[in-house]
Amino acid sequence: MHFFHDDLAKKIGVDEAIFLQNLYYLCKQNLLKEKIEENSKISITMSRTKILEYQGYFSYAAVRRISQRLIELNLLETTQDKTSLSYSLTLNGWITMLFLDKESELKKIATASAKFSNTHLSNFINHLLILANDVSNLTEVLLKSTEVVSKSADIIYIENRNLIEQNRKIEKMDSENLKNFLDEIHTIILENCILKKRIEKSFENIKNYQTQIIIPAIEKYGSLNVLKALKNTSEQFLPHSSPVGNFYSNLSELNIL
Repeated sequence: MHFFHDDLAKKIGVDEAIFLQNLYYLCKQNLLKEKIEENSKISITMSRTKILEYQGYFSYAAVRRISQRLIELNLLETTQDKTSLSYSLTLNGWITMLFLDKESELKKIATASAKFSNTHLSNFINHLLILANDVSNLTEVLLKSTEVVSKSADIIYIENRNLIEQNRKIEKMDSENLKNFLDEIHTIILENCILKKRIEKSFENIKNYQTQIIIPAIEKYGSLNVLKALKNTSEQFLPHSSPVGNFYSNLSELNIL
């Protein structure tokens, strides 16, 4: 770890600050070496054994807990296969760490970026540096993270309110077609045990979830978009994720929000 920022530790926790700053350092090295994945993410990939070697002061259980907390704060993203974990900073994670980094390090990144062979990567980094430079204080950038965490509750409230609005298009849909469509969605959810458990934890049952979230979404965005978004949600779903947040993120990626 090349630096430690007290204010960051006070706001997100000491363990989380140490872990995030270590990951930032390694991701930054990958950045400077132009190691970028096909999905345009600058990340590091490590086996469980390597994680424990790298973060020797944390148990694997602690690493999972810390990672989950950073994901909830929208500072970190992870993907997992059978043997390894891939860690990527979110956009907000990069902005936070660049804001905290030393001026000399930022100049090093800017200089390297100008020489990158990957034009997309160069543009992305320059955009990050501009965003980080526009941040006035740490609270400002971290507030954007906590807003994401609370967004799911707001969505549930809004959609529940919309459900009782008058003259909704969904009420004019053919009841048999709607039933068949909801049956298909029900099947998709049942096939993903983790998603099913999380939905039933947030809602009384899957039918309740469909009533409060899926049906209003159909009326607003169309059944095909809803089905695509839900399929993506099921494929990408992780134990720490919000069923509602994931669903609306995927709708957003379809450029319809």
